[in-house]
Amino acid sequence: MNTVETIPHETCLNCNTALMGAYCHVCGQDVRAAEPSLREFLQEFVEMMTHADGKVIRTLRRLILEPASLTCDYIRGKRASEIPPVRMFFVSLLFFFAFTSVEPFHKMIATNPASVATGSTGKDHDPLKQGVRQIHFGGPRVVQDWLRAHLTAAADDPDEVQHVMGEWAERVVLLLLPISALVLWLLYAWPRPVALYDHLIFSLHSLTVIFLFMTISNVAAHILPSRLSGWLTLSLILAMVAHLFFHLRGFYRRSVGGTLIRMVLLGVSTGFAALALLFVLGLIGLQLGAETGG
Repeated sequence: MNTVETIPHETCLNCNTALMGAYCHVCGQDVRAAEPSLREFLQEFVEMMTHADGKVIRTLRRLILEPASLTCDYIRGKRASEIPPVRMFFVSLLFFFAFTSVEPFHKMIATNPASVATGSTGKDHDPLKQGVRQIHFGGPRVVQDWLRAHLTAAADDPDEVQHVMGEWAERVVLLLLPISALVLWLLYAWPRPVALYDHLIFSLHSLTVIFLFMTISNVAAHILPSRLSGWLTLSLILAMVAHLFFHLRGFYRRSVGGTLIRMVLLGVSTGFAALALLFVLGLIGLQLGAETGG
């Protein structure tokens, strides 16, 4: 028995508007929805999957081989056939963090000779804590005391520090987007200023490629021999440099020399910014993940 209420074929099933063609002129629903069937469902499913896959493959191909053209097309409004840059950026971040872990304190403890010699594990890291106490920190006394106390506490519970850093890394790394866009805005302010929005779209595409290449490098380091993964990482670094040059050159239309100079300045600026963000991430991990008992 059919439990679905029968509605005349001349009426839209979605809004009950009288139909005037193959699609409802009010809500846009396809008239074929009036005859639901397993065949229609399978056709719609296959169409959706192949259409989505086609957009992904086409966008990734253009992002790697034609980055400047892809960025220009999006800014000019040609967007229906491509994956939005914001979505691609967050997907690349998702893959990056899925295959990357933050383990500074585990590595520090595992490679500490005194810790290995004494067989200290878990929350027993007295040799490491003794080494922290012997470090002479610069700056005001309150800063020295804070660093010493939190580093000592971090040695007791590196798992919690790692967990906090992993949670905050996803937020801190987002700051690279506005930072790179602002640096580009300054570098290309003369002689023809470029809108900040354009720099943001460029940064989204560029950072997406960087994070995808870094993800490939991280995966290769785990599944390939060290020598082979090292060569692959070097190749990916050279590919990222070349990709950034052609992306800058094609999008901003500057001379080869001007593009090279700006690319170096962009790399140095964002490199310092990344180091600063990494330092901030470490402080956050110590502050929130290392209980000092104070």
